[in-house]
Amino acid sequence: MRDALSWLQASRQSDIASLQRLLQTGELIAAVSELVHQLQRERGASNLWICSRGRLFTAERQARQQEVSASLHAFYQALPPAVAQPGYSRFCNLIAAALQALEGLPALRQQISLGEHDQAAAMSAFNQVIRTLLNLVFEAADTASHPAISRALIALFSFMQGKELAGQERAIGSAGFAAGQFTPDQRSQMVALIAAQEQSFTTFRQFADSAACESWLPLAQASRDIERLRRIACTGGKSEERGALHWFSLLSERLDQMKVLEDRLSASLMTCCRAAIEQAQQQAAQTVAQADSNFALYISGADWLPGAATLDSDGLAPQLGRSVLSLIGEQSQRLQQQADELASMRASLDERRLIDQAKHWLMQQQGFSEEAAWQALRKSAMNQNKRVLEIAQAVLAVAATLRS
Repeated sequence: MRDALSWLQASRQSDIASLQRLLQTGELIAAVSELVHQLQRERGASNLWICSRGRLFTAERQARQQEVSASLHAFYQALPPAVAQPGYSRFCNLIAAALQALEGLPALRQQISLGEHDQAAAMSAFNQVIRTLLNLVFEAADTASHPAISRALIALFSFMQGKELAGQERAIGSAGFAAGQFTPDQRSQMVALIAAQEQSFTTFRQFADSAACESWLPLAQASRDIERLRRIACTGGKSEERGALHWFSLLSERLDQMKVLEDRLSASLMTCCRAAIEQAQQQAAQTVAQADSNFALYISGADWLPGAATLDSDGLAPQLGRSVLSLIGEQSQRLQQQADELASMRASLDERRLIDQAKHWLMQQQGFSEEAAWQALRKSAMNQNKRVLEIAQAVLAVAATLRS
């Protein structure tokens, strides 16, 4: 029984070690959240600078770059040590990809300044940098081993993705209004981005706590001015004078309001991690206390105890065996409950992964943008009265056939 208790204690300590790593990951995700927001602001300022041919947002663009540099420093400080750990390979690889993308920022800024990138190319480059950072959040949510923390991470990732799509909508809308009209491709992208935002925020509401959902309510519906400008953009209506600056201002205000909620989600994640660690430590201490008490009570020769039974060959009373088995059973039941909850949540993440894989295949094969690929999947699903997931699975099946 002493061996059983040792392994039970090892199980509890493993839980604590896993949770402590999640806490460290949570600190990194908070830094990622801030860095992504500042990159979104720089992308917006650069976008208007390009669209105005350098007449607008010169000072703002420089200020945004400085803010990104400050956030980069905090991100580097939050990075965990580059030490090999079991089951940590993919996360380390994603960190490497993010660092490589971030190293390309100075060159990107120089290319924009020299006029080597138009609005679409610059936006695509910023989008790719931000995407590598969001991949870190997705991976953390996908590998979290605690249901409550996993829920908090999925809610945060879904919200961050929705906010990023809103940032892309701001960029495309600014370009269209600055030009005085929207191209058919821009109109299609706007429609796809609005629909994709709704999907991300729906997932967010499914996994967020009630307080976060209540905070989202005032932001869930875009303002009347935003909806009016959206209609102009999506239907090819006549752009109003100074529409680009008005659109940019409205969307920037909404994105800043979203960031306030995003910060609350990050704080909630950290609180959840610390609470889970405290609970796990209490459970581990309780296991030790119960085990020590039971061994002191049910020992060889203790037949004077009320209700004591015959000792077994190890000199232990059956009551001790039942006590230890009870502890093991409680731990087993808790782990099974966690496994069931995680399986349900990861099913949602698996669906998202399959859809992303289908989008990337369409982007490679058809030359679609990410928004156009999503729109193609969505339109096909509507035409066939099927779920987007089913269409994505069909696309991946075709891709597999072509590769074989």
